[in-house]
Amino acid sequence: MQKLNYVFDGTSANFQQLVIENSTKGLVLANYWTPNAGPCFKLWQALESLSREFQGRFLLVNINTETQKRLARENGITSVPTVKIYRNGSVVESIYGAHSEHSLRATINRHAPPARHADVVRAIQTYQAGDAEAALKILVNAAIKNPDNPEVHGTAVRLLLREGRYADIEAYVTQLPDALKTLADIDTMRTHARLLQLAASAPATEALDALLERDPDNRAAALQRIALAITGDDYQTAFDALMKQLKTAPPGESEFLHKVMLALFNLLGEDSDLTRRLRKLYLDRF
Repeated sequence: MQKLNYVFDGTSANFQQLVIENSTKGLVLANYWTPNAGPCFKLWQALESLSREFQGRFLLVNINTETQKRLARENGITSVPTVKIYRNGSVVESIYGAHSEHSLRATINRHAPPARHADVVRAIQTYQAGDAEAALKILVNAAIKNPDNPEVHGTAVRLLLREGRYADIEAYVTQLPDALKTLADIDTMRTHARLLQLAASAPATEALDALLERDPDNRAAALQRIALAITGDDYQTAFDALMKQLKTAPPGESEFLHKVMLALFNLLGEDSDLTRRLRKLYLDRF
């Protein structure tokens, strides 16, 4: 029988990790069952069949209520079979009683992430095996066959970013249709790539500071200083420099600087007090 890589037995000892923590990364189905109920066996078969079909788009955790009575009670299980669907640590839907595989598939599809393109899966597996060039070739060929597929292009840009090929990202994104190059995911990676490229090509911080003191209007040096500050986690310095440059930047450069500001806020995180304070200053000015 084919080994199921996404099916586990749940217990009180592993429930927090298997169900709650994993649900912050993707969809988790907690299947409460008992060996003495026929409908449980039928539902279990359908769920394991769907686990093979969905190939990791959800995790199935089977919990035997006979051996895990306390766990079942703590989670409000009063009858079996019951399936609780978790996302981000919380139950988003519950299924009571036996259901057909067709009905279960429709329910799971409402919550599961979309299936990955086959070439994307193959490229990721190739990359994880250590062959970045072969993975990129798979994605380039997939992009030729599927020029409008954002997943293929986004994965290619992400691979280039991981490999530190920042100039290649700019060349790749530039040739994309406008509808794709402006997608948030791709555009954000492009901004990060340009920042990392600026930081990599910059002289030492002390030299840059000395240059800017002599020539405060040197935009190229100012951009490098901003990049060094962000990559060095000196967010206040980066923010101050961005605000200064935004006052006089030409339209094309101004657009990039606004994107860098958003990237800075994302790095800080939405819950950061510094984010809230700096965003208010930014919005009040722009």
